[in-house]
Amino acid sequence: MRRNTKALEEFKRVNDVIQGDKSLMSDACKSLVLQDFAEKFNEYFDVIGLPRMELSCKNGTYHVSLSFEAERIKKFNVLK
Repeated sequence: MRRNTKALEEFKRVNDVIQGDKSLMSDACKSLVLQDFAEKFNEYFDVIGLPRMELSCKNGTYHVSLSFEAERIKKFNVLK
């Protein structure tokens, strides 16, 4: 039984490496997504350039990190 457990762990490790090596999103698609985010972020901030995105997948769950730089936060009112 221990041999099967070790083989399964090795399979999972190799699978994670292979999945990590695959491009999760094409450059063209990533560019479109970042442009969409930039438009939305520009509603609240004076964004400098395009946002940056890191995308990874582990155990079937996608992890997305977005970051951007802004010159200022725009003033907006909250409706009550």
